[in-house]
Amino acid sequence: MAGLYLSASFSFCPWPLSVYHSRGSVCRSAAPRASRPLPGYPQAGPGARGEGPAPGRGAPQLTAGRGRSAHVTLPLSCRRRRCSHAATTAAMVPSPLALLLALGAAATALAEPLRFVDCGSIDGSIQEVNVSPCPTQPCLLHKGTSYSINVTFASKIESQGSKARVYGEMLHVDIPFPIPEPDGCKSGIQCPIQKGHSYSYLNKLPVKSEYPSIKLIVKWELVDDQDQMLFCWKIPVQITS
Repeated sequence: MAGLYLSASFSFCPWPLSVYHSRGSVCRSAAPRASRPLPGYPQAGPGARGEGPAPGRGAPQLTAGRGRSAHVTLPLSCRRRRCSHAATTAAMVPSPLALLLALGAAATALAEPLRFVDCGSIDGSIQEVNVSPCPTQPCLLHKGTSYSINVTFASKIESQGSKARVYGEMLHVDIPFPIPEPDGCKSGIQCPIQKGHSYSYLNKLPVKSEYPSIKLIVKWELVDDQDQMLFCWKIPVQITS
């Protein structure tokens, strides 16, 4: 029974052995060695074409000639060095850091901006409002905690400065809410403010321990030099312990 053999002298031939078989010629090696069966391939019967993996880039090329044995032409990369299946598999596995970065990017892409009510942005237009942490609305504001505020807006005017005012609205009455930094130029905005430019306003909303547990509306204004609103937005919140 004819088997599938790997010739030990194939590295001396300038072309794959299949070329010589197709042309009816013989590649003579300078120092031929005894052929041996190639492990992992089934034996081929007399006159039958050998069987193996489908030819492709990087896969052994199986050629069955008219003689008693078939030949396998290995990829050039495997002829020059030993092919390592384990190394190839390890290279395909992403690192833990890459997975964390991918998950973080996906979470950012799926996050939705905060729903808000525009309460009179005359000299600007609000693009996005974010309060963190606030996973659900209405936002639960815990006493003794400070919350990050991020407002992206575009200015319709030029202004040398800006000032923030924050209120807690209950029964249509605005109660001033103190914030640590009312100056907008010290809250992420590069002053002077230019017409047609977008800005990211950053600030903190501290919830003091003495505040009552109550539902109310937070109203946040940013005014320009003419005391006109660059932005004004409102969201419902609930102060809790």
